[in-house]
Amino acid sequence: MGNEAKPFLSKTNPLNISKSDGEHFSLKYLLPHYWPTWLLLILSFLIAFMPNIIRVILGNIVGKIIFLMNSKRRSIVMANLSLCFKSKTKTEISNICKAYFFYLGRAFVDMSLLWWRSNPFLQKNCEISNQEYIDKALSKNKGVILLVAHSVFLDFGGRSLSGYPMVSMYKPFRNKLLNWVIGSARSRKTDNIIVYPRDNFPFRKIIKALRKKAIFYYLGDEDLGKDNSVFSKFFDEKKSTLISISKISKLSSCVVMPCVNYYCPISKKYKTYIGEPLDEFPSNDKQKDADTINIALQKVISRDLEQYMWSLRLFQTRPDGKSYPYK
Repeated sequence: MGNEAKPFLSKTNPLNISKSDGEHFSLKYLLPHYWPTWLLLILSFLIAFMPNIIRVILGNIVGKIIFLMNSKRRSIVMANLSLCFKSKTKTEISNICKAYFFYLGRAFVDMSLLWWRSNPFLQKNCEISNQEYIDKALSKNKGVILLVAHSVFLDFGGRSLSGYPMVSMYKPFRNKLLNWVIGSARSRKTDNIIVYPRDNFPFRKIIKALRKKAIFYYLGDEDLGKDNSVFSKFFDEKKSTLISISKISKLSSCVVMPCVNYYCPISKKYKTYIGEPLDEFPSNDKQKDADTINIALQKVISRDLEQYMWSLRLFQTRPDGKSYPYK
């Protein structure tokens, strides 16, 4: 595979792929080029064992710094919110934007938990709502596609569901050491998972895994251009909507369920919410499928708007006559 990114996988995985075919630690990561990253990792280790209240304070500080210093990212968030919620006032939009950066900072800080804390500790701090939807589908020998909304705490969803055989995808980080740390945290020894790089994703193997009663943890709300996409309303604005799961669902005869992950300040737990299985999906109508996907995503995102990843360029592909919304 040369310099191409490889999958991260546990020894036991739904496709029975050898651990040797996945990403490995490289001695190159010990070179001086990576020393600043090692310092960051040491700091993250210390943060992972700090009390929750300290991590909340640190997350608040990190979020405020990003909000004040990253005007480009702040502009993207404001543009997305203004397009999605045209009836909201500027003050309401601004308040959601500020809260989003607070949760983004909190997510950056809490990522350290996923890297360094034990699986029993993490499971104790995670909670799944409507898990019976998954169990019911698997008991009927059906695979499951979780249509996951990009939220700032989405990695905690992968951890909370790690007891199931699962397939997912990732976008490789430019920093290969950081990429290895994050990827390894997503595929622990006790898991049953394989996480493929997004640009080298074997859809035939995914269909094979789904036919064997696995879960496909699928992030399908990004704007990746016009290929395999249809313009459909996302809240108050038309968005280029991926409909790849229509074909995958049809070929694998699996069940599709919306999913979102968020932090609950009241219970102090990372929640994975599973929505009801999509009804009459897929259909033979691409537009209807795109509309169904976005309606399902809107419902789960609306459980906590402030924790959705509004800093993505959600509307970079535009319908004819519509201007590019980002500066």
